[in-house]
Amino acid sequence: MGTKVDHQEVQDLFEGFSKLSREERFRRLAKMGALNSEDIKYLKTGGLHGMDLAEKFIENVIGYFQLPMGVISNLVIDGLPRVVPMAVEETSIIAAASKTAKWLRGKGKITTETIGKNIIGQIQINRIKDAEKFKTSIEAHKEELISSANTEVAFGLVRRGGGVRDIQVRFVERGDGGQMGVVHVLADPCEAMGANIMNQVCEFLKGPIQEITGETVTMCILSNLVDTRLTRARIEINGLSEEEMDRIEEASLFAQQDPYRAATNNKGVLNGIDPILIATGNDWRAVEAGIHAYAARSGQYRSLTIWKKVEGQLVGTFEAPVILGVVGGVTKLHPTA
Repeated sequence: MGTKVDHQEVQDLFEGFSKLSREERFRRLAKMGALNSEDIKYLKTGGLHGMDLAEKFIENVIGYFQLPMGVISNLVIDGLPRVVPMAVEETSIIAAASKTAKWLRGKGKITTETIGKNIIGQIQINRIKDAEKFKTSIEAHKEELISSANTEVAFGLVRRGGGVRDIQVRFVERGDGGQMGVVHVLADPCEAMGANIMNQVCEFLKGPIQEITGETVTMCILSNLVDTRLTRARIEINGLSEEEMDRIEEASLFAQQDPYRAATNNKGVLNGIDPILIATGNDWRAVEAGIHAYAARSGQYRSLTIWKKVEGQLVGTFEAPVILGVVGGVTKLHPTA
């Protein structure tokens, strides 16, 4: 959620937020522009009660399992105040995030960027007969394949400025002396997560690829390891003592070098990611799978965060694929998202 008031006013409205009544929190969030009257009315009723939406989502419905939802207060990202929702059952996650955000306002800053735009789909040939011919054939027809996929399947993405952007060929050793051929389809999903449309694109390309290469396609599926679209965050903190910075840097090194520590460190990182994904109707299982795979990309499972002393500052960095959508799917259908 963004805000419609200035930085100082948001800061003032969040003062003492944790001690307010729920009614007063609604009033302040409305003043910030984070909630409207319909949002507040819905939240006051306690969320969903009828089973119609549940029946659309899943099978064998018997009810709802509801999670508490709150907001992180005092958060400033890229110089802008943000109201960030979290749906989570674990005590202190929101409190810790809010307290840290308030403390950070006077001591540092958070900046973010996205590296790349494309998600990945995979088209697999489980036993490649002629690897060189396969690669040459795909590359010779690449533009034709991209054009047909955009025209026949991904035209909605193209209208919004996205669509299929590239097709690449990989080979994977089977372990029995043979090779798999894998075609990577790269597409910009714009503001959507893009899973469904990517699966449709891959299925559409199955026939043309078989015809062009003479090989048999055995699987078409998106990948949740999206190293072509990375989220990067950086925190710069001033005013810490050398001892404090040394301790944090050493703890970070421990998580970089030891997978047992890295797993616990990354659980803490995901404490701050999963609740936002759930609150916004995004696929947190897909994001978790991609993040853990990315953490192990070197061959050893490592921390997603790195902390270092840099010219008198403590600098923390995070980099991972956090693939989510703000349109479509549950984000569109669930009234709480």
